[in-house]
Amino acid sequence: MRLPSIKVSHPSLILASFIMSGILSASFVSSFSRPLSSSRSLTLLRVASSRSSSSSSSGGSTVERQIGRTASLTVNQYHATSCRLLRTSSGHHQYDSARRTLTASASVRLFSSSSNEDKGQVEAPLLLDPKAPLRPLLTANSQENHLSQYSLPPTQIGIDDYRPSLPKNQRIVSFGDVHGDITALRTFLITARVLDPESTNDNPRWSGGDTICVQTGDVLDRGDDELACFRLLATLSRQAKESGGALLLLYGNHESLNAAGLFQYANPGGNAEFESTIGSRIDYNYGSNRWRLQFAGNQPSRWASFEPGGLLAENMLGNMLVACVVGRTVFVHAGLQAVHLKGDEEFNGISKLNMEARDWILKAHHGDNNNWGEYNTVEEVIAAAQHRAKVASKTMPDCLGGGIGASSPVWMRDYSQPNDKEPKNPYAKTMIDQALKETGEDVQRMVMGHTPQYKINAAMNGRAWRIDVGASQGVMGGTPEVLEIIHMGGENDEDIISVLTVDGKKVDGRDRMLVENVLF
Repeated sequence: MRLPSIKVSHPSLILASFIMSGILSASFVSSFSRPLSSSRSLTLLRVASSRSSSSSSSGGSTVERQIGRTASLTVNQYHATSCRLLRTSSGHHQYDSARRTLTASASVRLFSSSSNEDKGQVEAPLLLDPKAPLRPLLTANSQENHLSQYSLPPTQIGIDDYRPSLPKNQRIVSFGDVHGDITALRTFLITARVLDPESTNDNPRWSGGDTICVQTGDVLDRGDDELACFRLLATLSRQAKESGGALLLLYGNHESLNAAGLFQYANPGGNAEFESTIGSRIDYNYGSNRWRLQFAGNQPSRWASFEPGGLLAENMLGNMLVACVVGRTVFVHAGLQAVHLKGDEEFNGISKLNMEARDWILKAHHGDNNNWGEYNTVEEVIAAAQHRAKVASKTMPDCLGGGIGASSPVWMRDYSQPNDKEPKNPYAKTMIDQALKETGEDVQRMVMGHTPQYKINAAMNGRAWRIDVGASQGVMGGTPEVLEIIHMGGENDEDIISVLTVDGKKVDGRDRMLVENVLF
């Protein structure tokens, strides 16, 4: 039978099953054992609770009365109640009748319809095929398209990600890992001179003109303002395009982790942001929180947002890149090897990586959703979430996959470790020379984040620029710095490379070159 509206399934059951199946790493145990964000009151529960007494007196259905009782239960009490409800033997028709009654209620309204409410106009829940994607619940609203805030300009693979030919004196800036720290992000953008410092985070103004700005990944995890960071970046990216410039976002390993349903590095505050910004809107617009069951309590709002085919796949993630070439520089989160860059008849190596990532993130590999939460047992719930995680991981392209110690473009550290010193890998110079040759005829350097440095520096005679300065308070609270490249800006048409600092200084890039593991 179908279940009434619920709170999250018991985390210990989900966690044990996921660990035994090998989906979750051991490090996930500690993060999952932290207190879960408290669920907000949900529309269907409120309506059911208000009707429960009248239903009892009028001979309402058994299931409807049980729905009303769950409204006042704590999370711990809920688990026992949900198991009893799973065992309830009343027929499908009873829940169907209750659902029709509840979803037709005039007190169920759209999340964003406050203006209508003031006028005494109330909208009914949005209807959604129980197997369909959740995206329409945030885009088909008559009041707003909530997901439009995260939309990046459509990326043309093979063009926007591969720009070897630039006008002389084209300005390029780049900065590294943000990790959910909106203050650090704002500082990066102002230091890069692409954000008007007089504008706000909610209403930012691009001030970079035709500047090309590349953010090298890891906007997610470790901070409390991940969605706010993406909204700010997406808004500026749209404005940049209108001004003749560009703001390109790259995948980091933390975007890959989130897309696979692995949230061991997420902060409780970050999870709360997803709940208040995404989850509560879906609950309200759907008139139920039953869509959450299919995620088995593993941060459903976050998972639904970043999984392949998810809420942010089409408008944001599908327009992000694994790597890009801008002038004589290739940008990537962690690094590239020659083996990553074998192109084909249609795409060069860089564009092939980006197409593989796009094809993967746009498809819901798990198949149909179960938005009504039609499960008979807790084991069925867990099995569904296991399938969801396994199929995402199994189909993930190599350019996004891997893990600690892996050699993928979002995970390798061969060129960036140890921090602020020459790489310890004795083959690093050969590897990067081969990769640069494979990338393009005139590509001279690789810019990467991923491994926090004390300050931006260049290793291997300027071939590897490491720009992650650990600026997020969730990492090491480092001082933001920005890499600037003026294409063919020198007397002999060489690129001019500088490091921009928060105090307005421009440091000559040659002063950040490593020599015998010491910065000038």
